[in-house]
Amino acid sequence: MRRPNVLALLGLLCVAPLASAAQSAPEDPCRAALAPVRARYAPDRRVAVFDVSCVRQATQVIVRGDVDQAAARGDALAAIAAAQLGPVVDSIRLLPDPALADAPLGIVKVSVGNVRSNPAHSAELATQVMMGMVVKLLKRQGDWFYVQGPDQYLGWLEAAAMHRTTQAGADAWLHGPRVVTTAYFGVVHAKPDTTSLPVSDAVPGVVFKDDGVKGKWRAVETPDGRKGFVQRTLVADYAKWKATRKLTADNVEATAKRFIGVPYLWGGTSPKGMDCSGFTKNVFRLNGLELNRDANQQATMGVDVAVADDYSHLKKGDLLFFGRKATADQAERITHVGIWLEGKQIIHTPGGSGVRIDSFDATAPNYNDGLVKTLVRARRVIGTPPARVQP
Repeated sequence: MRRPNVLALLGLLCVAPLASAAQSAPEDPCRAALAPVRARYAPDRRVAVFDVSCVRQATQVIVRGDVDQAAARGDALAAIAAAQLGPVVDSIRLLPDPALADAPLGIVKVSVGNVRSNPAHSAELATQVMMGMVVKLLKRQGDWFYVQGPDQYLGWLEAAAMHRTTQAGADAWLHGPRVVTTAYFGVVHAKPDTTSLPVSDAVPGVVFKDDGVKGKWRAVETPDGRKGFVQRTLVADYAKWKATRKLTADNVEATAKRFIGVPYLWGGTSPKGMDCSGFTKNVFRLNGLELNRDANQQATMGVDVAVADDYSHLKKGDLLFFGRKATADQAERITHVGIWLEGKQIIHTPGGSGVRIDSFDATAPNYNDGLVKTLVRARRVIGTPPARVQP
């Protein structure tokens, strides 16, 4: 996944942070028995849990690990029993862990929460979640929780980045009065005065509890109860904002161009730093549609669009995907995504750079030959049935 290749040298590489590894040949009878069950319940391990293995102990076979569906546990045990490897001992944990039942949800309480591939600050950044988002808690390890975000993506979030709550608490938050940050950047101050100490920062999409208008300010509250004031021009009533989201090509273009120059960040999905699919995800989220997390997941959304030699079939707002086309010997591999604009241009976040506009016109000064040569397909999500609308 991280080895240099021609796409990396061209600055285009944006492989899914937690992309599934190619399936290798089964190493033992237990693995062989579990393989079809895993394929059925967790074909994409970025959004589903099936982490099951076996260990022999005397004459017994202990089946252990985690799953997120009760049927998966039953089928895994049945598969091992059918393989006749010995008496089966069930040691599979069904997530969410019952130990978290008192507060099974978390509301993100920092402007941008970093979700990592493993429970450590040194681990790879997998994705990000924004203040106000509700995440499902699956299990705990030390100060970290294995969480599932609104887009179903899995990863480890530090306990300090969220406010744990019950379903009733999450419902009260989601259905209560809220404001959303619409400005490029904002600060919540302790007092309605720009010289007072900050309580929190805010970027587009960050949500606060609304405590009412105070002159030129709005009194707001973070999910964990910290109170402060933000300038009214920086936020909007969430319900009204949501109702006015229109997924049009012009709106997508305008939103995307707001982020020109934002640096590339592997695993980033916020204006503090974005990878290629994090950029497209953030742009479409702010226009009401929650895209899948990674480029190759986004490539399954919407409908296919033919790509003619002159690109005449493409429309502004289409998603373009890059990488390696399928051949008789190799499967398709999507490693990058961008948004098509008029004039044969594309806005995207190439690795090692930041959000920028490149051209498919060989006569243009911003022509990008690497993009042209690695284009795989295009998909249209504007005007098609959405896979997931922002809650």
